[in-house]
Amino acid sequence: MANPAAVLALVLAMTAVGASLLTWTRPTFGTVRPGFEVLVGSTVALLGWAAYATFSTPVARVLEVDPSSPVGPTRWFLLAFVGLNVAAVVLRALRLTPAVPRVLGLAGTVVGLAALWPLAVLRAEGGGAGGVTQGVIELLLGTALLGSIWFGMLLGHWYLVERRLTNRPMVVVAWINVAVIGAGLASVLLSWRNPAPCAGLGGAAFQQCSLLFTPILRIGSMTIVLGLGVLSLLALIAGFNVKLAREGGRSIQAATGMFYLAVILAPAVEFAAKVRFFTAG
Repeated sequence: MANPAAVLALVLAMTAVGASLLTWTRPTFGTVRPGFEVLVGSTVALLGWAAYATFSTPVARVLEVDPSSPVGPTRWFLLAFVGLNVAAVVLRALRLTPAVPRVLGLAGTVVGLAALWPLAVLRAEGGGAGGVTQGVIELLLGTALLGSIWFGMLLGHWYLVERRLTNRPMVVVAWINVAVIGAGLASVLLSWRNPAPCAGLGGAAFQQCSLLFTPILRIGSMTIVLGLGVLSLLALIAGFNVKLAREGGRSIQAATGMFYLAVILAPAVEFAAKVRFFTAG
């Protein structure tokens, strides 16, 4: 699983699960038009499906070596996550009682979180630092960072549709993004406990690994430096977003532009952190 495809699948899955949690809870459910849940829920389902598909080859290779590997259920959990979110989106679009789609969406979120558990177990079995506990924490921290930033970007766009919406939801989400900068920082620092890709390998194993990862990611603590550097930019953006959201009006559009930058930068932080996720000392 220590390959770029697995890292990409992790980033997609964490983004989907984190955004799903915010979609079907507060700060927006019941305070904006149902179309917003349809919008975000649809992107969540697509991201979940992309994660399911991207995990296909890495999981298959693990199961070829060890058919009893704990990672087997991950893809099925993700498929169930997608199905529940699709059902929630369809029912929300039909504007039936909001309780049913909300319950389905929350159930999907729980299933999505369950999909992360086998990955933490696999990491621990491979000798990952901190065992299952650290693995779960790292995944939850990444989920918080990626999901909230994706959600905030879509909420900013929704203000173009629902022009009478107050700035309160955007202010709450902006403060959530301030909080998840701390989650991103913890995610990057925890990843420091595992070695960089290809570290400690030699001969044919190193040659094969070196074909998968760019040399800059294999240099000592370079992934940590990159992660912290990009995270500092995210922190700056989060601060601006709070100010812009509180101003309201046209400033919401500026905050949305800031979220565009954050959506580009946040995956880079988690790529830098999770590139070490399946490596062991």
